[in-house]
Formats: sequence, structure tokens, C-alpha cells
Amino acid sequence: MRRTGTTITAVIGALGIIVGIGFVVAEHPARASAGSNGSTTPTAEPGRRVATIGDSIMAGYGLDSDADAWPAMLARADHLDVTNLACSGAGFVVDGDCGDDFSGLVSQAVAVHPSIVVLQSSDNDLGQDPAAIDTATRQAVDQLHAALPHARIVGFSTLWDQPGDVPDEVAQSSTSLRRAVEADGGRFVDLGQPLAGHADLLQADSEHPTVAGQQVLTRVVERALRRAGVRL
Repeated sequence: MRRTGTTITAVIGALGIIVGIGFVVAEHPARASAGSNGSTTPTAEPGRRVATIGDSIMAGYGLDSDADAWPAMLARADHLDVTNLACSGAGFVVDGDCGDDFSGLVSQAVAVHPSIVVLQSSDNDLGQDPAAIDTATRQAVDQLHAALPHARIVGFSTLWDQPGDVPDEVAQSSTSLRRAVEADGGRFVDLGQPLAGHADLLQADSEHPTVAGQQVLTRVVERALRRAGVRL
């Protein structure tokens, strides 16, 4: 009888251990999903899905791969799920090579259910009526905010890499975005002109970054977001 009692005690103890392990597993679910070939691939943690809307600099124009554009570099460095919707030639007013302006890309951004949307004003809108830029910018940001009320909207200032003085319109396009983003409770981040005067970081057109230039932009974006208190 004493032996039977010992056995029962051991079984109860083992069941307790199994139940305890079950609670631990439930509290710490796996952070990877199985791919189609059975291998595991990392998945983005909640709150780390980002959509980016911008022009050819953000798109990585002229590079061998869009994986060399700064949004893709940022995704790899910070383990983010980034959908880069940048469209070469586009602005808030001007249609780009994709056939849309930035407002036309909003529905694609909404479709990926991001927790953060990054928009960057563009020098492609230079020469357009300032009032039209202001209105189009406000409409695009309002459209995003209405569709994604819980997402954080972050605006980036216009980049101007070309030689010579920065046109006044560049500041005006940035100001339009800042007003629109802040009006909807978002955050505007001034990146400055980190590549201006650095011909070695630009392609032959003196406008679009090389891979090294995109690497610089990635670091600038990371630092600027930290200073602004934006956690990706």
C-alpha cells in the first residue's frame, strides 16, 4: 500500500509539471510561422507593420534592386514588416510612373493594415500651385487617418539632393505635409538634406542616391525617428 501511495504521488506531481509547462507555453507563443517548404520564417511582432509612400528616392530608382532602397534596409535592420509603396515621379499632386499620385496609393497602404504609415513630400510637386499642393496633401492624409484611425501617421520632409540652393518650394511642400499630419494627430519629422553636397553618394544624375547613399538615409531616418519619439 505504501508503494501504491508513492506511485500516485509521483503521477500527481508529474501532472502538475505538465500543466505548469502548458501555462508557460501559452504565455509565450512562438514568434515564427512555418513557410510553404516547412522552414520557419520570422513574423513581425504586433505594432511593427509599416507602409511607406514617397517618390523615386524612397523607391530606390536607378538601383539594381528595390531591396537597396532605405525602407527595405530599415526593415532588415529593425526586423520590421515594411510595404514600400513609393512611386517614381509621383507627388501629392503629380502622377508618377505607377499612374497615381500619393492619394491614389492610400488604398494600397490601408490594405496592409499597418500600425505606422510614413509619407514623404516630394520635389515632383515643384511648379504646381502651392494651394493645390496644400489641398492635395491634406486630402491624402485625411483619407489615411479616416481609414486607419489607430495607425500612427509620420510625415517626412522633402529631400533635395541636386546641386545648388534648395528651392523655396521644397520647404513649402514640407510645410504642407507638416500641417496636414499634425492636424490629424500624427508626427512630422524633418530629415534635413543629408545627401546634399555629397556627390559620391549620388548616381550620375546628381539626384538619386547610390546604395551607399541609401545606407546613409537609413541611418538618418533611424536617428530622426528616435529623436522624434517614434518607435517603429
